[in-house]
Amino acid sequence: MQEHFYKYTDIRTAELILDNQSFRFSSPLKFNDPFDIQNDLTPSFDLNEFPVIAMSMIEEYIKNDYPISNPEDGFAKAILFMRSCAKTQGYKKSDIERITYPLLGHLIGEVEYLISQVNAHWQKSMKDSRVFCVTEDNDNLLMWAHYAENHTGVVFELATMPEFDTPLSVARKVKYTNKPVEFYSLEDLVKWMLFGIEPDASRLQYSNHAYRKSSVWSYENEWRVVDMCHYERKQDLFVDHKFIPKQLQKIFFGCKSDEDNIRRLSNKAKDINGDVEIYRARKMQHDYALQFEKI
Repeated sequence: MQEHFYKYTDIRTAELILDNQSFRFSSPLKFNDPFDIQNDLTPSFDLNEFPVIAMSMIEEYIKNDYPISNPEDGFAKAILFMRSCAKTQGYKKSDIERITYPLLGHLIGEVEYLISQVNAHWQKSMKDSRVFCVTEDNDNLLMWAHYAENHTGVVFELATMPEFDTPLSVARKVKYTNKPVEFYSLEDLVKWMLFGIEPDASRLQYSNHAYRKSSVWSYENEWRVVDMCHYERKQDLFVDHKFIPKQLQKIFFGCKSDEDNIRRLSNKAKDINGDVEIYRARKMQHDYALQFEKI
Protein backbone atom coordinates (compact mmCIF):
# COMPACT_ATOMS: atom_id res chain seq x y z
CA MET A 1 0.00 0.00 0.00
CA GLN A 2 1.17 3.52 -0.80
CA GLU A 3 2.02 5.59 2.29
CA HIS A 4 1.09 8.83 0.56
CA PHE A 5 -0.19 10.33 -2.68
CA TYR A 6 0.07 13.70 -4.41
CA LYS A 7 -2.70 16.01 -5.59
CA TYR A 8 -1.97 18.69 -8.20
CA THR A 9 -4.17 21.78 -8.27
CA ASP A 10 -4.24 25.47 -9.09
CA ILE A 11 -4.02 28.19 -6.43
CA ARG A 12 -7.75 28.98 -6.31
CA THR A 13 -8.70 25.34 -5.80
CA ALA A 14 -5.90 24.85 -3.29
CA GLU A 15 -7.24 27.70 -1.19
CA LEU A 16 -10.75 26.21 -1.25
CA ILE A 17 -9.32 22.86 -0.20
CA LEU A 18 -7.60 24.43 2.79
CA ASP A 19 -10.55 26.64 3.72
CA ASN A 20 -13.00 23.72 3.65
CA GLN A 21 -10.50 21.07 4.75
CA SER A 22 -11.91 18.77 2.09
CA PHE A 23 -11.23 17.36 -1.35
CA ARG A 24 -13.77 17.22 -4.14
CA PHE A 25 -14.78 13.94 -5.75
CA SER A 26 -16.08 14.71 -9.26
CA SER A 27 -18.44 13.01 -11.69
CA PRO A 28 -16.80 11.40 -14.75
CA LEU A 29 -19.02 13.75 -16.76
CA LYS A 30 -16.63 16.56 -15.73
CA PHE A 31 -13.45 14.74 -16.81
CA ASN A 32 -11.27 16.34 -19.47
CA ASP A 33 -10.94 13.01 -21.28
CA PRO A 34 -14.29 12.06 -22.93
CA PHE A 35 -13.12 8.44 -23.21
CA ASP A 36 -12.51 8.17 -19.47
CA ILE A 37 -15.34 5.97 -18.05
CA GLN A 38 -17.89 7.78 -20.25
CA ASN A 39 -17.96 5.33 -23.19
CA ASP A 40 -20.82 2.88 -23.64
CA LEU A 41 -19.89 -0.79 -23.46
CA THR A 42 -20.21 -1.27 -27.20
CA PRO A 43 -20.01 -4.77 -28.70
CA SER A 44 -17.33 -5.19 -31.35
CA PHE A 45 -19.29 -7.80 -33.32
CA ASP A 46 -21.98 -7.65 -36.00
CA LEU A 47 -25.21 -8.96 -34.48
CA ASN A 48 -26.26 -10.24 -37.93
CA GLU A 49 -23.58 -12.92 -37.51
CA PHE A 50 -25.45 -14.37 -34.53
CA PRO A 51 -27.29 -17.08 -36.57
CA VAL A 52 -24.05 -18.23 -38.25
CA ILE A 53 -22.17 -18.58 -34.94
CA ALA A 54 -25.20 -20.13 -33.29
CA MET A 55 -25.62 -22.72 -36.05
CA SER A 56 -21.97 -23.68 -35.81
CA MET A 57 -22.25 -24.23 -32.05
CA ILE A 58 -25.53 -26.09 -32.35
CA GLU A 59 -23.90 -28.51 -34.80
CA GLU A 60 -21.07 -29.06 -32.32
CA TYR A 61 -23.55 -29.80 -29.54
CA ILE A 62 -25.45 -32.24 -31.75
CA LYS A 63 -22.29 -34.10 -32.82
CA ASN A 64 -20.84 -34.22 -29.30
CA ASP A 65 -22.26 -35.10 -25.91
CA TYR A 66 -21.65 -31.70 -24.37
CA PRO A 67 -23.72 -31.26 -21.19
CA ILE A 68 -26.80 -29.04 -21.43
CA SER A 69 -27.63 -27.08 -18.28
CA ASN A 70 -31.38 -26.68 -18.81
CA PRO A 71 -32.86 -29.61 -20.78
CA GLU A 72 -36.37 -28.11 -20.54
CA ASP A 73 -35.38 -25.02 -22.51
CA GLY A 74 -36.73 -24.83 -26.07
CA PHE A 75 -33.28 -24.90 -27.66
CA ALA A 76 -32.10 -27.65 -25.36
CA LYS A 77 -35.07 -29.82 -26.29
CA ALA A 78 -34.42 -29.25 -29.99
CA ILE A 79 -30.72 -30.09 -29.63
CA LEU A 80 -31.41 -33.23 -27.59
CA PHE A 81 -33.98 -34.33 -30.17
CA MET A 82 -31.62 -33.74 -33.07
CA ARG A 83 -28.77 -35.41 -31.17
CA SER A 84 -30.85 -38.58 -30.71
CA CYS A 85 -31.88 -38.53 -34.36
CA ALA A 86 -28.29 -38.05 -35.49
CA LYS A 87 -27.19 -41.16 -33.59
CA THR A 88 -29.83 -43.36 -35.20
CA GLN A 89 -30.45 -42.00 -38.68
CA GLY A 90 -28.09 -39.07 -39.19
CA TYR A 91 -29.07 -35.47 -39.54
CA LYS A 92 -28.60 -33.02 -42.39
CA LYS A 93 -27.57 -29.43 -41.85
CA SER A 94 -30.69 -28.33 -43.70
CA ASP A 95 -32.80 -30.17 -41.12
CA ILE A 96 -30.93 -28.46 -38.28
CA GLU A 97 -31.48 -25.07 -39.90
CA ARG A 98 -35.19 -25.77 -40.48
CA ILE A 99 -35.70 -26.42 -36.74
CA THR A 100 -33.41 -23.80 -35.25
CA TYR A 101 -33.56 -20.72 -37.49
CA PRO A 102 -37.08 -19.71 -36.40
CA LEU A 103 -35.85 -19.64 -32.81
CA LEU A 104 -32.71 -17.65 -33.60
CA GLY A 105 -34.64 -14.60 -34.76
CA HIS A 106 -36.26 -14.36 -31.34
CA LEU A 107 -32.86 -14.66 -29.64
CA ILE A 108 -31.39 -11.77 -31.63
CA GLY A 109 -34.03 -9.54 -30.06
CA GLU A 110 -33.06 -10.84 -26.62
CA VAL A 111 -29.39 -10.08 -27.28
CA GLU A 112 -30.26 -6.52 -28.34
CA TYR A 113 -32.29 -6.11 -25.16
CA LEU A 114 -29.43 -7.50 -23.05
CA ILE A 115 -26.96 -5.04 -24.59
CA SER A 116 -29.33 -2.13 -23.91
CA GLN A 117 -29.86 -3.25 -20.30
CA VAL A 118 -26.14 -3.63 -19.64
CA ASN A 119 -25.50 -0.14 -20.98
CA ALA A 120 -28.41 1.35 -19.04
CA HIS A 121 -26.93 -0.09 -15.84
CA TRP A 122 -23.49 1.13 -16.90
CA GLN A 123 -24.70 4.67 -17.55
CA LYS A 124 -26.46 4.79 -14.17
CA SER A 125 -23.33 3.57 -12.40
CA MET A 126 -21.25 6.16 -14.24
CA LYS A 127 -23.62 9.02 -13.41
CA ASP A 128 -23.88 7.96 -9.76
CA SER A 129 -20.12 7.76 -9.21
CA ARG A 130 -17.75 10.43 -7.93
CA VAL A 131 -14.01 10.04 -8.43
CA PHE A 132 -10.97 11.47 -6.63
CA CYS A 133 -7.72 11.30 -8.62
CA VAL A 134 -4.21 11.39 -7.15
CA THR A 135 -0.75 10.39 -8.35
CA GLU A 136 2.50 8.81 -7.17
CA ASP A 137 4.79 11.70 -8.21
CA ASN A 138 5.21 15.32 -7.16
CA ASP A 139 7.78 16.33 -9.79
CA ASN A 140 6.09 15.47 -13.09
CA LEU A 141 6.61 18.42 -15.44
CA LEU A 142 3.52 17.65 -17.52
CA MET A 143 1.35 17.37 -14.42
CA TRP A 144 2.66 20.69 -13.11
CA ALA A 145 1.86 22.29 -16.47
CA HIS A 146 -1.58 20.70 -16.96
CA TYR A 147 -3.03 20.51 -13.45
CA ALA A 148 -1.12 23.12 -11.43
CA GLU A 149 -1.75 26.02 -13.80
CA ASN A 150 1.61 26.17 -15.56
CA HIS A 151 3.71 25.73 -12.41
CA THR A 152 1.93 28.53 -10.51
CA GLY A 153 -0.15 26.11 -8.45
CA VAL A 154 0.30 23.60 -5.68
CA VAL A 155 0.90 19.93 -5.02
CA PHE A 156 -0.39 18.45 -1.76
CA GLU A 157 1.26 15.41 -0.21
CA LEU A 158 -1.44 13.38 1.52
CA ALA A 159 -0.89 10.44 3.85
CA THR A 160 -3.17 7.46 3.25
CA MET A 161 -3.56 6.67 7.01
CA PRO A 162 -5.39 3.32 6.66
CA GLU A 163 -5.68 3.09 10.45
CA PHE A 164 -8.37 5.77 10.17
CA ASP A 165 -10.11 4.11 7.22
CA THR A 166 -9.59 7.16 5.00
CA PRO A 167 -10.77 7.20 1.36
CA LEU A 168 -7.14 7.24 0.18
CA SER A 169 -6.50 3.96 1.97
CA VAL A 170 -8.68 2.23 -0.64
CA ALA A 171 -7.25 4.02 -3.68
CA ARG A 172 -6.58 1.76 -6.66
CA LYS A 173 -3.97 2.16 -9.37
CA VAL A 174 -5.23 3.06 -12.84
CA LYS A 175 -4.47 0.58 -15.61
CA TYR A 176 -3.39 2.14 -18.90
CA THR A 177 -4.31 0.22 -22.07
CA ASN A 178 -4.60 0.75 -25.82
CA LYS A 179 -8.28 -0.27 -25.92
CA PRO A 180 -11.25 -0.10 -23.54
CA VAL A 181 -12.61 -3.19 -21.80
CA GLU A 182 -14.44 -5.22 -24.42
CA PHE A 183 -18.07 -6.27 -24.26
CA TYR A 184 -18.86 -9.98 -24.20
CA SER A 185 -17.95 -11.72 -27.44
CA LEU A 186 -20.62 -13.03 -29.79
CA GLU A 187 -19.54 -16.57 -28.89
CA ASP A 188 -20.04 -15.76 -25.20
CA LEU A 189 -23.57 -14.51 -25.87
CA VAL A 190 -24.48 -17.52 -28.02
CA LYS A 191 -23.36 -19.92 -25.28
CA TRP A 192 -25.30 -17.92 -22.72
CA MET A 193 -28.51 -17.67 -24.73
CA LEU A 194 -28.50 -21.20 -26.13
CA PHE A 195 -26.85 -23.30 -23.47
CA GLY A 196 -27.06 -21.31 -20.23
CA ILE A 197 -23.28 -20.92 -19.94
CA GLU A 198 -22.90 -17.49 -18.36
CA PRO A 199 -19.83 -15.41 -19.29
CA ASP A 200 -17.54 -13.95 -16.65
CA ALA A 201 -19.70 -11.17 -15.20
CA SER A 202 -16.69 -9.46 -13.61
CA ARG A 203 -15.50 -8.41 -17.08
CA LEU A 204 -18.22 -5.79 -17.30
CA GLN A 205 -18.11 -4.63 -13.69
CA TYR A 206 -17.95 -0.88 -13.28
CA SER A 207 -14.63 -1.10 -11.46
CA ASN A 208 -12.96 -2.62 -14.51
CA HIS A 209 -13.68 0.61 -16.38
CA ALA A 210 -13.45 3.20 -13.63
CA TYR A 211 -9.78 2.29 -13.10
CA ARG A 212 -8.85 2.08 -16.78
CA LYS A 213 -7.59 4.80 -19.14
CA SER A 214 -5.95 5.17 -22.51
CA SER A 215 -2.22 4.55 -22.52
CA VAL A 216 -1.63 8.13 -23.74
CA TRP A 217 -2.28 9.21 -20.12
CA SER A 218 0.23 6.80 -18.57
CA TYR A 219 2.57 9.65 -17.61
CA GLU A 220 0.09 10.57 -14.85
CA ASN A 221 0.76 7.43 -12.75
CA GLU A 222 -2.76 7.91 -11.47
CA TRP A 223 -4.57 6.26 -8.56
CA ARG A 224 -8.28 6.68 -7.89
CA VAL A 225 -10.88 6.52 -5.18
CA VAL A 226 -14.36 5.83 -6.58
CA ASP A 227 -17.39 6.72 -4.48
CA MET A 228 -20.64 5.19 -5.72
CA CYS A 229 -22.71 8.24 -4.90
CA HIS A 230 -25.84 7.81 -2.77
CA TYR A 231 -26.41 11.49 -2.12
CA GLU A 232 -29.48 13.58 -2.76
CA ARG A 233 -27.81 16.37 -4.75
CA LYS A 234 -26.50 14.24 -7.60
CA GLN A 235 -27.16 17.12 -10.00
CA ASP A 236 -24.13 18.90 -8.51
CA LEU A 237 -21.82 16.33 -10.18
CA PHE A 238 -19.49 16.40 -7.16
CA VAL A 239 -19.28 15.58 -3.48
CA ASP A 240 -16.77 16.93 -0.94
CA HIS A 241 -15.04 14.65 1.57
CA LYS A 242 -13.25 16.01 4.63
CA PHE A 243 -9.65 14.96 5.25
CA ILE A 244 -7.92 14.36 8.56
CA PRO A 245 -5.55 17.26 9.48
CA LYS A 246 -2.55 14.95 9.85
CA GLN A 247 -3.09 13.71 6.29
CA LEU A 248 -1.83 17.07 5.05
CA GLN A 249 1.89 16.37 5.35
CA LYS A 250 3.58 18.57 2.76
CA ILE A 251 2.77 21.36 0.31
CA PHE A 252 4.86 22.04 -2.78
CA PHE A 253 4.46 25.40 -4.49
CA GLY A 254 5.34 25.73 -8.16
CA CYS A 255 8.45 27.39 -9.48
CA LYS A 256 6.28 30.28 -10.78
CA SER A 257 4.18 30.69 -7.63
CA ASP A 258 3.40 34.16 -6.36
CA GLU A 259 4.98 35.07 -2.99
CA ASP A 260 1.71 36.37 -1.55
CA ASN A 261 -0.01 33.11 -2.46
CA ILE A 262 2.77 31.09 -0.87
CA ARG A 263 2.56 33.07 2.36
CA ARG A 264 -1.24 33.03 2.57
CA LEU A 265 -1.72 29.35 1.80
CA SER A 266 1.18 28.30 4.00
CA ASN A 267 -0.48 30.00 6.97
CA LYS A 268 -3.79 28.30 6.20
CA ALA A 269 -2.07 24.92 5.98
CA LYS A 270 -0.27 25.39 9.30
CA ASP A 271 -3.57 26.27 10.93
CA ILE A 272 -4.80 22.83 9.88
CA ASN A 273 -1.64 20.89 10.75
CA GLY A 274 1.14 22.68 12.58
CA ASP A 275 3.63 20.01 11.43
CA VAL A 276 3.01 20.46 7.72
CA GLU A 277 6.17 21.02 5.68
CA ILE A 278 6.26 23.74 3.01
CA TYR A 279 8.42 23.53 -0.11
CA ARG A 280 8.97 25.61 -3.21
CA ALA A 281 9.99 24.19 -6.58
CA ARG A 282 13.03 25.51 -8.42
CA LYS A 283 14.10 24.79 -11.98
CA MET A 284 17.33 22.82 -12.19
CA GLN A 285 19.87 24.57 -14.38
CA HIS A 286 21.36 21.56 -16.13
CA ASP A 287 18.36 19.26 -16.43
CA TYR A 288 14.68 19.27 -17.38
CA ALA A 289 13.68 18.73 -13.78
CA LEU A 290 12.55 20.38 -10.54
CA GLN A 291 14.16 20.48 -7.15
CA PHE A 292 12.29 21.38 -3.98
CA GLU A 293 13.58 23.72 -1.27
CA LYS A 294 12.01 23.69 2.16
CA ILE A 295 10.80 27.14 3.25
